Formats: sequence, structure tokens, C-alpha cells
Amino acid sequence: MKKKIILLCLLTAASLAYSQVGINTPNPQGMLHVDGAKDNPQTGIPSTTQQANDFTVTSAGKVGIGTITPSSNLHVVNNGTATSIGGGEATNTGLLIENPTVNNSILSILRTTGTTGVKQAVMGISPNSNGNNGIFIISRSPSGFDLSMDLTTGNIGVATNAPTNTLDVAGSTRIRTLDIATGPTFITPVYADANGVLNKAVSNEYGSVINNTVSIPSGDTNVLITGIANNSVYKAVVYVSNNCGRVGVADYYVTNVNLNNSFSIKGMDGLLNTDTSNKAPTFTEVDRTTTTVVWTGVPNCAGGGNNTQFNYTLTMPSTGTINLTNNGNIAIAYRVILTRIF
Repeated sequence: MKKKIILLCLLTAASLAYSQVGINTPNPQGMLHVDGAKDNPQTGIPSTTQQANDFTVTSAGKVGIGTITPSSNLHVVNNGTATSIGGGEATNTGLLIENPTVNNSILSILRTTGTTGVKQAVMGISPNSNGNNGIFIISRSPSGFDLSMDLTTGNIGVATNAPTNTLDVAGSTRIRTLDIATGPTFITPVYADANGVLNKAVSNEYGSVINNTVSIPSGDTNVLITGIANNSVYKAVVYVSNNCGRVGVADYYVTNVNLNNSFSIKGMDGLLNTDTSNKAPTFTEVDRTTTTVVWTGVPNCAGGGNNTQFNYTLTMPSTGTINLTNNGNIAIAYRVILTRIF
């Protein structure tokens, strides 16, 4: 009889050691299983809908809310509509965190560093910061705002908790890499106002720039630039150089109006970096669309260029296009920049 009592005690102890506790359910699916709505089946696995109101703690110590199979230390699954976040502002929310105290944060994630053990805010959501707009922050200190988002406007702030623009940087900015616009690409300059807000020029037209580089053999004609905007006036600069350090730059006015083929080009001035007094080229305005350019005093170059090497003719054969004819004795790489003034 004594042996039977001992055996019964051992079996009971083993049963208790591996028992599962169910509240509102005779069919617990974990070490602790609370069936909030008391809708789980007597046997078998509860459905997804039935699990929605369940709380489970597994033998591995994982906690599931809305699921009986948590995959992390805390696993929250929401299959319905949340009742409230500080006043009913949530729909289908998986996890509700509410702080009813005015001006207190909803969520803060802290870390303790340093010998003093001071806690530093790493990430948090504050509902009443920035004029009650609410703000999401990532910061190195509890009072800092290294990175923030205004939860009402969506504006992003760097080193500020009150961003007034889509991106508001309270400090210097560095851009390590910028692409270079190649070919006849329109470029619009950007300016900063008194508040440091970046803006385009006074209009979408004023100050826009297009540029191109093209190598043309002696005697050939090729497109120098295309894509010039209609109903516009540009200041154009053409640059030529050789292997001997000589450079010639000349500027032109260009009008481009499609109506009645009202496009034209005219040479204005230039500069040649030689010892001669003839620093500027001679422009011959053949007609409203053609300008011939002759540079005098260009020394011969070891690369084969003679005193004609920089000479060329600019022609506008149609609206929006400037062609260049190389009147020199060697191939030249021509560079052109057009800046819109009207």
C-alpha cells in the first residue's frame, strides 16, 4: 500500500510539473491560456477568429496576444478594430499604447550608457510635442531631437522638433556626390531665402541652363545644341581650346520663337588668351540666323593647328537648334552653355 501511495504521488507531481493552466477554456494551448470571450472549442486548435481574444504564455516563455503560437517574446496579432488610443483614434491597430497624461510621451525606448547610468532616449512618440501635432523622434538624449517627424504634417526635422518644411535641417548639409548633367540638359538653379529655405529662381524660366560638348572635324557641320525652349531669350557662350593652352570664348544672344520662324543669333564679344591686342573675334552677321566667327592672332600649335583653328560658323537651321561648322584646319571639341534670361 505504501508503494502505491508513493507511486501515486510521483505521478501527481509529474502531472503538475507539466500541467497547462486554462482560464475560460478546458483546452489550454500553452502553459497559461486565457480565452477572453470563452469561445474556444472543447478540443482541437482554436480558429484564427477564436484566437483573437486569447492570451497565451508558451513553455518557452513567449507571450501571445491574439495568437496561441507566438513567434517572439511578445507577439501581438490584431484581427479586428481597436477600441481606442487616447480617445478612439485607431482602426485595426495591432498594439495600443495609451498615456492619458497631457504632454507625456506615448512610447519611449531608452538605453543606459556611460558611467553615470543616465538613460538616453533612442526612439519615442510624443503626442503633444510641437504644438500638439505629435512627433516621432530618434535622439541621443531625452531632450534632444536628432531626427523627428511631425505626425500631422509629415515634415521631417534634423536637429529640430518643429520642422516647417518637408525636410528641415537645423545645421549644415553635405552632399558627397552629385550627378553631372551631360548633353543638352535643362538645369534650374536653386537659391536660399532669408530663412534658408531652398527655392528655384523667380520663375521656372529665368536662370535655367542647358549645355553640350561636341567634337567636329575640320570642314564638317554638326549640331552644337538642341532643345532650346520656345518663346525664350538666352545668353550663349562657346568655348574652344587647343593643346597649346590657347583658349577662345565668345558670347551670343539667342532668341528662339517658333511663331513665324522668329529665331536668331548674334555675336556680342569674346576673349582670346594671347599676347596680341586682337583679343576679341570678328563676327560677320550673314543673316539673322547665321554668324561667322574669325579669330586672329591664334599662334600655330604643335598639334597641327594654324591661325584658322578656332574659326567657325554658327547657324540656326530651325527653331530650338544651333549648328556649328568648323572653319579651322583641325578637329576641335566645342563646348557651349546657354543661360536663359527671358
